Amino acid sequence: MVSTSPTAVRALERVARVGAWIGGLGLLAASWLIVIDLAARKLAGTSLGGADEIAGYVLAVASAWAFPLTLLRRSHIRVDVLYTRLAPRARVALDCFALACLGVFVGLLTFHAWGVLADSIHFGSVSNTPLQVPQWIPQSLWFAGYAFFLLTVVVLGACALGPVAAGRWQAVSGLIGIHTLDEEIQAETQSADPSARPKTGS
Repeated sequence: MVSTSPTAVRALERVARVGAWIGGLGLLAASWLIVIDLAARKLAGTSLGGADEIAGYVLAVASAWAFPLTLLRRSHIRVDVLYTRLAPRARVALDCFALACLGVFVGLLTFHAWGVLADSIHFGSVSNTPLQVPQWIPQSLWFAGYAFFLLTVVVLGACALGPVAAGRWQAVSGLIGIHTLDEEIQAETQSADPSARPKTGS
């Protein structure tokens, strides 16, 4: 996808990939923190305290930053029983409709996430736990993930306008459509055999 996507989409994917990697490392660290906490409770009768709270923050932030990468890689699940039987133009119309609906949904999420963050900043909210975590810290990262998700939807929609106007249905599908059966087979083949992956030019 990267080699054929507009420059803006490639830039978004680089940022989304970094965000997803950081989120994944955060989840790994949170899981080890929980393991250590459980071991301390079992063996020493004590607790680190706050492991579950921190894991909750990490999960929320990592999820928000994983959504854009999932969209850019066209990995969101859709019911495609009828989709694959339609003409290319009809599939593109459904793809555009799906992206528009996603944009509205993510826009509402981002709007309400900002409301939550703004209230936490205004009232100086802290968690009702022994850690007393200022809520604006995890909520800022959480909101940033949703804001970037919304930006990704908008940029993808804008990049799809040109190919739609030109009737380049395959190009539109490559941006906002779902993976075809051939693409899924190729992806599985490449993951099973790294030597089958296409080489990028220097």
